This record gives sequence, C-alpha cells and structure tokens, in this order.
Amino acid sequence: MTKTIAVLGATGAQGGSVVEKFLSLGWHVRGITRNKTSEAARILASKGIEVVSADIDDPATLVPAFSGAEVIFAVTDFWAPFFASFGELSQVSDRATGEHALSIELKRGKAIVDATAEVLAKDGKLERFIWSTLPSVKELSKEKYTYTYHYESKAQVSKYLQERKDLWERSSLLYMGFYITNIKVYKDILGFVKQENEPNKYVYRNIGSKSVLHPFVVPTDTGIFVDLLVRASPKKLLMGVSEMTSVETLSNTWSEVTGRQSEVKELAVGELLMEWPDKSVSGSLVREVAEGVAASAEFGWGDVVLPNEIDPKVKTTSLKEYFQGEDWTEY
Repeated sequence: MTKTIAVLGATGAQGGSVVEKFLSLGWHVRGITRNKTSEAARILASKGIEVVSADIDDPATLVPAFSGAEVIFAVTDFWAPFFASFGELSQVSDRATGEHALSIELKRGKAIVDATAEVLAKDGKLERFIWSTLPSVKELSKEKYTYTYHYESKAQVSKYLQERKDLWERSSLLYMGFYITNIKVYKDILGFVKQENEPNKYVYRNIGSKSVLHPFVVPTDTGIFVDLLVRASPKKLLMGVSEMTSVETLSNTWSEVTGRQSEVKELAVGELLMEWPDKSVSGSLVREVAEGVAASAEFGWGDVVLPNEIDPKVKTTSLKEYFQGEDWTEY
C-alpha cells in the first residue's frame, strides 16, 4: 500500500526538495501550502501531488492536512517576519527584530507539534515526524553568543517536541547547515565582495579561521536527508550537510569554477560589524548571522549524526557541483 508524506512549505526550498524526492520514490505526496491556487501550487498539482490548503497561523487547519499521513515534514520561516518588521523594530533595539521573529516562529512551531500530536492520538498512523530545526547556540556557547534568534526559536520548538513523549518516540530532528545558496541570494552580507580597484578579485569575509570545517548545505538536498530519517530509527538528530568543508576550500572551489580570483578575510564578530555604516543592519541582522558562524567554528553543532553514518552510499551535492550549476555572470 502506498504511503503518504505530508509536507509543510511544499512550495519552498526545503519542502519543495522533499516533495520531489518522495515523488520519485513512489510515495503519495501531500503538499501543504497556504494558497493552493498559486502558480507554484498549480505546478505541484500538475505533477500528481495532492495539494491541500492549511495555515500555520490557524492551527485548526493543520489537523485535517496532516491526518492519515505516515510521515510529516515540517519547516517554518523565521526570516519572513524578521524582514517584515526589520525597518521598524531595528530602530527600537538591536534585539527587537530577532525577539519578534522568535516569538512568531515559536508560536507556529508549537502549533505544528500540537496538531501532529493530535493526529497521532486520533489515528495512530504516523510513523515519523521530522522537524527541520537548528541547535541552541546560546546553550552550546554557554551564552557567549546570544543574538542567534533564528537558532533559538527552532531549538525551543525542538524541546517542546521532546516533551511530547508519545510523539517524540516517532520523531527525528534535521539540523540544516549553512545554505551555500546564501552567497548568491544574500551576496552583500554573505557573499564574495568584488574589489573596486581589482575587477576580477573578490573577498569572502569569514568569522574566525578560514581552515575550520563547517557544514554547508545545498537546500535541494533536503529530500535526501528526510529520506534517510524515514529509513532510520526515530529520535535521530541528523546534520543536514551536503559537504563539510572549510571556507578556504569553498573560496578556492568557487574561483576554480568561475575563473575569478578570491581570498578569505578572517574577522572577529566585532570587526565584521564595524564594516557596516548602518548600525541597525550590523547590530541585528549581521550580528545574527555572524554569531552563528562563530559558534559553528568554536562549539560545533552538538551530538549529531552525519548522512553517511545512516547510509554510507548516500550521494549529496558537492559545492563544486552547486557552483557549476549557478549563473555567476552578474555577480
């Protein structure tokens, strides 16, 4: 009998990857989206995906969307409420925007957990609930770094999930590493900076040593990680990593693919913040990101399992493959 996976955020980067992966595996895929009449939703439906409407801000809509599924994949978006309120709240304090986005994501995450627990109690069909999350940098760093609100919000939902004992027995966590796509999507903050006096030279600003290994991830690999967690025993904490590598290697690989010279500039968090004249940006947004990188270098990601520890034959996307597939002509 064909099993069903319900995917929240089915039109997004992570959810879209999960949809495509499980469709290829022959599963019945139920894509959950706020607007089932959108162009992205219509494209999903054209592929044979069951598209249902649910709103994470209306918890009552989640239960019917989840009901009957053997697997549920859930992800929430911290950055939408962050950027929506940034213009106003960044003027209040350097923490106000992060605290606001955290409160929204925490509420939404708990609603998802509650709805999943309700479905499990009602029909008992659920085999695996997979929550896309991040570790608490505040805890890992023993409060050295406390501006990483997009980590803390997801980590608090993870704790809430673990307190729901019956549900936790059928759940696993997916820690998504650093999106390699961010060097293009958010190139002004996270990308290679073009040098004005040397047109073919770029500098990558890195927090800490350029030789430290970090978990970089290509978001389209998300489906691979979810498949691993479905096949593995529950209560796993999987590191969603496409390639574990250093920023130095990342820079060299990017240069090899693009033909552009690049070098890594090593900075402390405070030094990076000083490079932004707009203190509302450096004080909250840049610091949020910088402290996450610093914590990864200094404290790691906790007691995680790597993809090849679940399946030694797993194939993820290398950074070189990702770079080769992107258009860098306007970079």
